[in-house]
Amino acid sequence: MKEFKRIIVIGDGWGAIAALKGMKDFILPVYVVSNDEDVLAVAERTADADLSLYHDELLLFSGYKPIVPKEVLNTNCCINIHYSLLPQYRGLHSTVWAILNDEDFLGATIHLMTEYIDDGDILYQYKVENDRVKTSRQYMEIFNDKIKDVVADVIKRFIEGGLTPQKQDKSQASWVGKRNEKDCMIDCAKPIAYQKAFFRALVNPYPLPYIVHKEQKYVVTKVAYHPSSVQTHIGRILNIDNEGIWVKISDGYMIIKELCDENNVIVPYSKFRIGQYVNK
Repeated sequence: MKEFKRIIVIGDGWGAIAALKGMKDFILPVYVVSNDEDVLAVAERTADADLSLYHDELLLFSGYKPIVPKEVLNTNCCINIHYSLLPQYRGLHSTVWAILNDEDFLGATIHLMTEYIDDGDILYQYKVENDRVKTSRQYMEIFNDKIKDVVADVIKRFIEGGLTPQKQDKSQASWVGKRNEKDCMIDCAKPIAYQKAFFRALVNPYPLPYIVHKEQKYVVTKVAYHPSSVQTHIGRILNIDNEGIWVKISDGYMIIKELCDENNVIVPYSKFRIGQYVNK
C-alpha cells in the first residue's frame, strides 16, 4: 500500500470540478490548486500553486494545460484525467478531434503520468459509442458524470494495490493539437458528413462555426443540407430563398438558415448575393 498524507487536485474547468466532486468523501484529505473560480468555489482546502514544492505527494491533474516539469513527475505520484481513449488522441481538445475524425467510440482515461504528453500506464478507461447525434458538450457531460462516479474508487484501489496499471500501446497512438479560432471556419470543401460532425463538435464552450464574407465574420447558428452530385464552384452562394443561403460544398449544399454578426445580432439574408463566395 502506498503511503500518502493527502491528495491534491490540480486543474481548471469542468473536468477539474468533476474530479473534485468525485473526491469529496475520499479516505485522504483533498486539496486543490486552480486558477478557476468555479473550481475554487467547490474546494474545501487549497494548496500552494508552486508544484516544485511538492515531494512524495499524490497529485491528480484534470483540465491542467501546462507541461508538468519532469522534476515534479519524478518526485510525486502524478495521475491525469484525459478525455480520449488513450493511446489515441493524446493532446488538447481530444473529444472534438475524435468527433471530427468520425471515431466509432469516444471516452475518457485515468492514467499515470510520464514526461511525455498523455503517456503512462492506464488505471481506468470509460468508452461509449459515437451515436453521430450528441454534441461534444453532451459527451463531455457524460464523461464528467462518469469520472465523478468512479475517480475516488480508482484512486483508492490504486493506492491500496488492488489495481494493475495497463501499459499503453504506442503503435496505436495518435496526437492532436490545440485548436484555435481559425480552425472553426467552415471548410466548404468538406462533405456533408463532415459538416454535420463539425457542427456537433463546435458547440459552447468552444467557439462556434463561422464563415467570412467581405472580410466580416459571421457565426452560423442553424444549418441544413441538400445532397447533390452536381459539380460546380465550391464555397459559392448559388441560391437564396425562404429556406436560407445555399452554399456549395463538396457533395451538395449547405443551407445557412441563421447566422449572427460578432455582436450576436441575427443577420438578414439580404446582406448576401447569389454568385458571391464565402471564406474568400
